[in-house]
Amino acid sequence: MKKFQLRVKDRLYAVEVDGDRMAVEGFNLTWEIVRAEENRFTVAVDGICYEVELRPGDDGRQVAVVDGVEYPFEVIGLVRERVLPAKVERPAAALAVVEGALMAMMPSKVIAVHVQVGDVVQAGQVVLVLEAMKMESELRAPRDGVVRAVNCAPGDSVNPGLPLVIIE
Repeated sequence: MKKFQLRVKDRLYAVEVDGDRMAVEGFNLTWEIVRAEENRFTVAVDGICYEVELRPGDDGRQVAVVDGVEYPFEVIGLVRERVLPAKVERPAAALAVVEGALMAMMPSKVIAVHVQVGDVVQAGQVVLVLEAMKMESELRAPRDGVVRAVNCAPGDSVNPGLPLVIIE
């Protein structure tokens, strides 16, 4: 389970996320990413779909545009573990890329995350390791670039279509 605070505009919210369940200020929700394309997503919250676009804001914070309405936001207190990269042995058959986003191909558990936001990566570099059906898969950078988002941490359970790492 991840616990963090989310500042939206000027209001602070306590958030807990555990797989497809989320509590915001103690209010329980279910959620899933239905569709993901680069920085645009369709997110279902309690069965209601929202169109969401993520982009950098003018003030350095991120902005979520939800159904056309802008919400500047900042994630506070989410700790990411830095893991040293493992040796790369083979091209990743498990490479799942949708316009800069590395995503799971099936429900998986995150074993290791080898990058953090701002890291420069090279094509073929192992970015994260997933486990599904007792097999580990390495997800590799599809091209040279900079990590713009890391949306997972070791131990997380993830679903297909969730953009785990975005490289620009």
